[in-house]
Formats: sequence, C-alpha cells, structure tokens
Amino acid sequence: MSEMITAGNDGNNLNVADAQDAGNKRDKAPNRLLVQSLLLNVAAPLAVFYGLRATGTGLWWAVLASAVPPTVEALLTVVRERRVGMLGILVLSMVALGAALTAVTGSPRFMFAKEGWMTGIVGLVFLCTLRGQPAIHQMLSSVTKDERRAQIERNWQLSPTFRHVMRLLTAVWGVGLLLDSVLRVVLAYTLPVDSVMLVTTLQYVALFVALEIFSRRYGRAPSRIAAIRSETAAADA
Repeated sequence: MSEMITAGNDGNNLNVADAQDAGNKRDKAPNRLLVQSLLLNVAAPLAVFYGLRATGTGLWWAVLASAVPPTVEALLTVVRERRVGMLGILVLSMVALGAALTAVTGSPRFMFAKEGWMTGIVGLVFLCTLRGQPAIHQMLSSVTKDERRAQIERNWQLSPTFRHVMRLLTAVWGVGLLLDSVLRVVLAYTLPVDSVMLVTTLQYVALFVALEIFSRRYGRAPSRIAAIRSETAAADA
C-alpha cells in the first residue's frame, strides 16, 4: 500500500528512465518482504505442523512447534526496522500470549481457537486507533524510511483525503479481522481437529488477499491520488 502514498511527489526531479528504475527498486522490497511473510506465517507453520503429525508427534507439540516460524518473522521485522513499532509489539505480544495460554490449557481445540481470539484482539486494536492516528497509517510509517516516511507524515498533516483513506482502510481491516476471528473460533470447535490448521490458514489467506486487493485498488484510485497531490500542493502554496 505504501506505493500509493508518495506516487507523483518525487517524480518531478527525475527523468523517465530514472523514475522507472527508482519505482522498480521500491516495488522489489515490499514484494520480497511479502514473500518472506507468507513463507514464515503461512507455508512454514503448515509444513511444520503436518510434517510433525506425519511422524507421530503429538498434537500439542505439533501446534506449539508451528508457532516458531511466525515468531522468527516477528523478530526479523524488529531487527530489520531496528526499533519496536506498534506492529512489532502487537505481534510479539500475541505470540507470547498464545504460548502462555497454550501451556496453561493444553486443550487441542483451544490451541486452535486462540488464534481466532488473538486475531479478534488485533481487529479491535485497529478499530480503537480510529480516534487518533489509525493503525494502517502507523504501519505504513513504521515500514518506510527517510523521504518516503517524511512524505507519508506530510500527507497525513496536509491532506484530508489521505487521512480519510487511512481511516477507512483501518476500519475495513479491523472489521475483516473481527470476522476472521469469529470464523476461526467456530471452525476450531466444529472441524476434525487435524483439519483445523489447514482450513483456517486457507481461510485467513483468502481474507488477507481480499483485503489487500481492496486496499490497493481503493488507495491507488487515480482520483484519490490526484486529490492528495492537489491538497498537499495547495498547502505548500
């Protein structure tokens, strides 16, 4: 989503070739991080869980081991950014809370249902940020650097359209995560226990893709980008 924030504001001082090259470099980093996130948060947990189950490992230990890759991804994010932002604190807190609850209960279905409860907590956190700086804005600011981060903050200060986009996207993601939470909990207690992880993971991926597509299309709409440019330019003038 961060590509929509600074589009058009830094291209005035570049020729066409330089602008295209800079754009390609900017696009590669988010794509690489997205692939890393999908591998560590989706593919790796499934591989660990079903690999261990195939070898006869108990359900409790298989679920616990499947939480290792997402924990690694959260720590890599903190190391990469060299600071613990809102997202890093949230992810690490969820991992710690999930591990503690799993150790206390030991219930196989609760171990799966807790993922839904924690997703719901994230959704509520998103919605609670709507009164101040919305979560999507904070996340974009935390994963960008230097001029791009400065441009995001400048847009937030000067563009009502930008602020509206950030709040609407935060609301959409918050509601979406709450719906995901309900589905995960229901599925955790109704599906065969060994099918829960696969079904809930696929359901989450489908939701994430739908939210991401909506965010990109809504945030990158030419009319909204033009309005953000116009409002920031008018404020400068």
